[in-house]
Amino acid sequence: MKKNVWLPLESHPEIQVGQYIVPNFVSNSVAIKVNENEYVLISPGASLLESWPDELKGQNCKLHIIMPNAWHFMGVKAWQQSVSNTVLYASRHAKQKLIEKGAFTESDNIQPLEDVQPPMPQGYGILFPPGHRAGDVWLRKQESTTHSTWITCDSFLNYERLSNQPVARTLQKLLGAAPGLKMSQVVKWLILNDKKAFKTWVLAQLKQDQPTTLIPSHGEVTQDKHLKDKIKSMVSSRL
Repeated sequence: MKKNVWLPLESHPEIQVGQYIVPNFVSNSVAIKVNENEYVLISPGASLLESWPDELKGQNCKLHIIMPNAWHFMGVKAWQQSVSNTVLYASRHAKQKLIEKGAFTESDNIQPLEDVQPPMPQGYGILFPPGHRAGDVWLRKQESTTHSTWITCDSFLNYERLSNQPVARTLQKLLGAAPGLKMSQVVKWLILNDKKAFKTWVLAQLKQDQPTTLIPSHGEVTQDKHLKDKIKSMVSSRL
């Protein structure tokens, strides 16, 4: 996928995905179209502003910006400067951490997703995976009883290859972070603070949602009829 460009997801016409680099590693932003001038934006990268249509900047667009955990916030201020009509969202836990680290203040009025959720197209909902230190949230689009789309945060990675950057490449090898669908050692030891709770939850959620599309915060989008079984096997073996 090209970097710093918004590309439509063919099977989901309301979704666009943009990739940016933070630092050395590929990260994803997701834009979900609510109506002609209103979008839900997840983990926005500042460099992706260049390819955001000019007619959707200033007061001409309303953005509902979701920070999917307390680490995915670095591009938000840049988007707020370009699109002034914005509402910020995060989980309660992530909001607390974002304020504690000085990234935002109470006056930024971050909406806790447990209480207030943005408007979204039919079938969408917010998931709160337990056991995450930074208060992760996911989005789900339930298309049928046998198909859904998961928009996750840092729990899963899906890099198609090892990085060309020597430091990033070495870290990926050491941590089991690439290539392909992975749950790295960073997730196991640093991102999760209750591995048992997350494992129990995600295995039950897999059975309920039957995901066939995964849009992770890092790596490539994957669409696979066997995705549920692959995630189940990975989580069961890693945790």
